[in-house]
Amino acid sequence: MAFEPRQTSVGRRTVRIAHNGFARIEQWLEVEREQLALWVPVALGAGIAGWFVLPGPAHWLACCCAALGLACLALLLPVGARLRHMLVAGGLLACIGCLLVWGKATWLGQPPLARPIFAQVTGTVTAVAKLPAQQMVRVGLRPIEAPVLPAAIRVNIAEADMPEGLGKGAVLRFRVRLMPPAPPSVPGAFDFARRAYFQGVGATGRALAPVEVVEQTREGPTLRARLFDHISGQVADAPAGIAVALATGDQGAIAEADAEAMRRSGLAHLLSISGLHVTALIGAVIFLLLRLLALIPRAALDWPLMLIAAAGGALAGIGYTLLTSAL
Repeated sequence: MAFEPRQTSVGRRTVRIAHNGFARIEQWLEVEREQLALWVPVALGAGIAGWFVLPGPAHWLACCCAALGLACLALLLPVGARLRHMLVAGGLLACIGCLLVWGKATWLGQPPLARPIFAQVTGTVTAVAKLPAQQMVRVGLRPIEAPVLPAAIRVNIAEADMPEGLGKGAVLRFRVRLMPPAPPSVPGAFDFARRAYFQGVGATGRALAPVEVVEQTREGPTLRARLFDHISGQVADAPAGIAVALATGDQGAIAEADAEAMRRSGLAHLLSISGLHVTALIGAVIFLLLRLLALIPRAALDWPLMLIAAAGGALAGIGYTLLTSAL
């Protein structure tokens, strides 16, 4: 059956419009080629956002299949086209993003405690964080032979009730009122329940005296803990909390009044270890190494001082990041 002339003209017009649109997109992508890499986290984040928005595993699987389907359809575009590369990479990255957060939730996610309870807990200490400003110690525990409790809980112990021999690997026994991790107090506020879920913490609470050490720790304090104690012993009062936060990334020694003053002044971000602190440290190490090595005549004449200083700065930055747990 022959096509009517009008049908043929409409088909040709549609093809021409599609061809012109494709050419314009290719031209725009060519102009913006140096910026295309910035879309990588956007595509990855789209897959992650899909996992949070969609309600269940079947929908997450459908999201991954849709992303892969987009990548497969993009293969029908002309070979070498930038749009083809963009859509294939975007679909694969979106699928990877959804799978990453899905895997993390499955591997680390901890369903919260259903309701508040009082319980006698015996557990192995997995983490210890001192909070001098609040006069307590925050302890992470894995309960022993307690199927009704989450696999990991976080408990605050008053400094007055802290027993000897408390440390990572110790076994404690005490009574505690456990509660599910707190949700946001207002819409858009910090969601501790979400963070606790991905940290594997299923309940929080405050230990009641007495706190008994069933088995003392066999591990010594970490470098971060020793540095915390050293700075706290050498620097007095409020400056100690600021110094500890900048050196170790631990803000537990900062009094609430000082933290509130920092927030009101707009300087609270300086207390959280970020790229600013790491960059400042790397720059300082490079500057000092460069100046010190330049004092050696042979090194100044024969050695690649800038390369050596940059390597030293990189190592210092990596060490500082690991020390402050800023990864």
